[in-house]
Amino acid sequence: MSKLYIFGIGGTGSRVLKSLTMMLATGVDLGDTSEIVPIIIDPDNANANLTQSVEAMNKYSAVHEKLEFHEKNKNQFFKMPIKKIMQNYTLKISDTNNKTFKEFIEFDSMSRTNQAMMKMLFSDKNLASNMQVGFKGNPNIGSVVLNQISSANEFKEFANSFAQDDKIFIISSIFGGTGASGFPLLLKTLRHDHNMPNFANINQANIGALTVLPYFQVEVSQQSEIESSTFIGKTKSALSYYEKNIGSEVNSLYFICDDITNIYKNNEGGTAQNNSAHIIEFLGATAIAHFANNTRPETTQYFELGIEDTQNTEQVTFSSFYSGLKKSLYVPMTQFSLMANCLTYNESFYASRKFAANRDKKMKDIYNGDFYKELNDFLKLYAGWLDEMEKNHRSLNLFNMKCGQKPFEVVTGLKARKFHWWQKKNYNAITTELNKSFNKCKPCEVEDMFLEMFYVATNKLVKDKLVY
Repeated sequence: MSKLYIFGIGGTGSRVLKSLTMMLATGVDLGDTSEIVPIIIDPDNANANLTQSVEAMNKYSAVHEKLEFHEKNKNQFFKMPIKKIMQNYTLKISDTNNKTFKEFIEFDSMSRTNQAMMKMLFSDKNLASNMQVGFKGNPNIGSVVLNQISSANEFKEFANSFAQDDKIFIISSIFGGTGASGFPLLLKTLRHDHNMPNFANINQANIGALTVLPYFQVEVSQQSEIESSTFIGKTKSALSYYEKNIGSEVNSLYFICDDITNIYKNNEGGTAQNNSAHIIEFLGATAIAHFANNTRPETTQYFELGIEDTQNTEQVTFSSFYSGLKKSLYVPMTQFSLMANCLTYNESFYASRKFAANRDKKMKDIYNGDFYKELNDFLKLYAGWLDEMEKNHRSLNLFNMKCGQKPFEVVTGLKARKFHWWQKKNYNAITTELNKSFNKCKPCEVEDMFLEMFYVATNKLVKDKLVY
């Protein structure tokens, strides 16, 4: 068993981490991984996408911490621990708060010769750029500022906690500022910084990385330094650098992009940077699961993520996926979505005395406790995440989270197997399975019994009635 440290660099890194958190809640398999340790690298601490990812991971952990996962039980929901080793899972970038790049490099105190050199390397616009909300698509700035990563106390804590056989995965975009500059610098540090604590273990670690190519554009704005027209040029330049300098340093390198470009509002950062969840971030998170389940290759392996169905370009469903991806996602995500719909549309019944499982003295009180509140809060985040991806462009439409009183219509484009005349239907069928599974639960704490009941029941229902 090994820990998997995941570095999410920049806004894209945070959004992929949010998608991964949702997948972990459903029980998507991560092989022999015993613990996930997220580390976000982003100078823009107020970035709404960052704070949303932190909220999702905190809610996840609040549920996980109330569970014990007994060996005799089958539940996989919320099973993977997400460990927080630094505040808000974020590695602090020092000396960027409300400061221009010119002030950061102490330009005014330089000799005239060095000032002339800086003006050759950086434009006046670069020098005047305020770094409070990040590097605004300027990797040349990021490559200077992020050189301090290895000296941060939080980074040393990561290094000290790293053990033999632990793994590392790095998420970054290639067409912005923070991700494009942060990935090569971080990788160089992990492989070559002999002053880093625990260097022997980290230097030899199995390292995977996801490089996200352009998958959206931003509106033209005179008030913003970010321009979509530069994305492709930056990508080509970075790929050329990666080809010469990255390949031998990473064990598995994943690429993903989208030629259907959604146009977002042009916000440089802060609370206004609140992009909706996107299929690319969802598929990016599956790269982490693929890496965790694969053995270490002898030489660098390259992967390009894609979908099988290229005819329906506007909307992606489970039928669009290749068989391997579908197999890893379909059952756990459908089980979890079925549970989420039950606790949304039939909550009053499951919280009442009419539900046989609630005749257990411990079970009847669970609906008024902190565990159920945290679970309910997370299920709302999950439904909102699915809704954002469905409404985005291109649309990822996996589940109908508004199926109301027809729970077996939860999977988009799939008709449930017919019920025989003697079988109960809809929520009556679910209730019957929940009661059966509850009666089989091994003695344990009520929180474990609650999720065990839902996991076992939904697993049988998915395999019996919702076969894709």
